[in-house]
Amino acid sequence: MEDNKEFLGITEFRAKIKNMGMIFVTFALIANFLPAVYVSMQTGLFPSGTDLFKLWLAAAAAFGVGYFVQPISFFPMVNMAGSFMVWICGNVGELRVPAAAMAQKVTNCEQGSPKAEIMSTIGIAASVIVSVTLITVFAIAGSQLMPLMPKAVLKGFSFILPAVLGAVYADLCGKNFALGVIILVSSVLGTVFFPKVGIPSGLVMLVNILVAVGIARVYYLKTKKA
Repeated sequence: MEDNKEFLGITEFRAKIKNMGMIFVTFALIANFLPAVYVSMQTGLFPSGTDLFKLWLAAAAAFGVGYFVQPISFFPMVNMAGSFMVWICGNVGELRVPAAAMAQKVTNCEQGSPKAEIMSTIGIAASVIVSVTLITVFAIAGSQLMPLMPKAVLKGFSFILPAVLGAVYADLCGKNFALGVIILVSSVLGTVFFPKVGIPSGLVMLVNILVAVGIARVYYLKTKKA
């Protein structure tokens, strides 16, 4: 009976989040264009359709793969509510996913459960509040502090993202060590092998993720039968 109530509660939560998320994401998309529209109106300079299409192609070439890769790879962790927040606020892999993972870990949630979904949402929301506050502070003070830091410290900033993602991987790998090692090996081999068979470098990550999903599914079916 309690499981049914919990399921009905998460279903109602998702329905409300879906409606609110669509509204706020639409507003965010419109707001992204407002500065450019304002500048064009003030200067009287309006790019042609051809120029806009060229810019779109350049952006698609640089970031188009991420349009498919990130939702597939991050959705299981951030869930529906988190997805709406992370695509508006950004810093998905660097901040939002680690925050969701840690929120689930400290509350001892079972991955994929309604509790895990709620806790990841709370973790992401908290990370947004903290990061916006810190970004505001460092945007004001950072220009004064950064030149004072040693070069070794500044160089170390480039390792933050792989360190964070590595920590998240290690934490999740601990839940199923064998599967984690198999996917790690397949990803390394894929990174080396796929370009040699003609797969564009920009699609290697997407193919690795799809292969990893397939491996995880086969592994689950095999172990479930056993």
